[in-house]
Amino acid sequence: MEAPTMPPEILRYQRDRPLDAVPAYTVGLQLKLSTGEPVYLALSATELALYFSEPLALHFDLEARLVKLATPDHYWRRSLSHRVVFTRKRAAEEGGGLERLLLSEEEADTLVKDANAPVRRVHDELQAHTAQLESGKPDFETALARLQPLLARAAAFDVPAARRAAAQYVSIYRGVAVLPPNEYNALVLQATEGCAYNQCAFCQLYKGVPYRAKSASEFEEHIDRVVAFHGESLRARRSLFLGEANALTLPQEALVADLKLIGKVFELPAAEEREVSASWWLGHPRRFDGIGSFLDVFTGPRRTGQEWSELRHFGLRRVYIGLETGDDELLKWLRKPATVEAVRRCVSALKGAQLAVAVIVLLGAGGQQRHESHVRETARLLNTLPLGRGDYVYLSPLIIYSGGQYDSLALLDNITPLTPAQIDAQEQAVRAALRVGAHYVSPSVARYDLEAFTY
Repeated sequence: MEAPTMPPEILRYQRDRPLDAVPAYTVGLQLKLSTGEPVYLALSATELALYFSEPLALHFDLEARLVKLATPDHYWRRSLSHRVVFTRKRAAEEGGGLERLLLSEEEADTLVKDANAPVRRVHDELQAHTAQLESGKPDFETALARLQPLLARAAAFDVPAARRAAAQYVSIYRGVAVLPPNEYNALVLQATEGCAYNQCAFCQLYKGVPYRAKSASEFEEHIDRVVAFHGESLRARRSLFLGEANALTLPQEALVADLKLIGKVFELPAAEEREVSASWWLGHPRRFDGIGSFLDVFTGPRRTGQEWSELRHFGLRRVYIGLETGDDELLKWLRKPATVEAVRRCVSALKGAQLAVAVIVLLGAGGQQRHESHVRETARLLNTLPLGRGDYVYLSPLIIYSGGQYDSLALLDNITPLTPAQIDAQEQAVRAALRVGAHYVSPSVARYDLEAFTY
């Protein structure tokens, strides 16, 4: 393979930017296959990507596991558990917006098989010297040395390899039911399994999973296995997430011991640091910007501000609370033994300890019959919480499981569910009711679709 004598036309990342100009890709190599098709191989601090002229982009983590496949209007995201979420842009005549579907296991296999074929073709031509080198970043020799070993592993990632990796994932995690949207890129560490309460009418994420806390030795072994499984792909993870449903309900002594163990394995920012630049953690296998976790305000110990500060000292940075609604009567109907006042006290204590807080609102809860009180009381509560920059309000559409407890209660009480359009309208109503003003620093407000989650 010889370098070209004339500068080639580099495949484009965006309409006005060639792939060679993308600063995140520190290593790049464009080949022309024997068919005449150009292919660009790119390596960043977090992934290996292959761009084809079709256009098609394949993305692999640094352990050479397929994680994404994209065309201009279609996107497939593959998780470590071999679950695949397909997203497409709806045409204007279809109403616009995005459509998301969870693929079957057979469809996930087909996706891996279809992705493997072009990757193997690129690898084989590179090995056989039938591909022409067109461009190398920073140079041909460096690009080949950095890309070929990972490309060889990606070419070997076929359906049996994907199934083996998924089985290994399940042996370590069993599953990761859900994460907050800003923690989708977190490294999950499961200090507990299941949910300590597990009786909310609307939730079936942990049904059939007995709650238990791991012993210190179990948690240490779990961390070791997590690190070994993720390997080089740890470089792409931003934060740590302590799971499962509400690990923060552990007794203070046990929780501090778990955080200390995490601190021995991973490097976290000093307690006095409020913000951490991505340049500090990105590309480092053991650096993370802090620990996040879910919290129920009604289970486990009621912590003092000093105790929350102690947890912050050992790495806790973000706490996620399932608020669901600011309507006390609706909370009771949802079989959630929380109160508005308990939420207010808890959030105040967390903010006093300088922790970031996210509260999750359940859109559609209580159906059409409770729509007005749900919006009114939720907005009333949110506007009194000491939330600001760095905090979140997540608006999460209700999922009604056929035959589940919520479905049964709604049938018994003649509750009419909101249509998708009414869910959207309720979201806008909550957003519109939130306080804004020159002297009020607003938290971020975002949609939280559980159906799009996979880890």
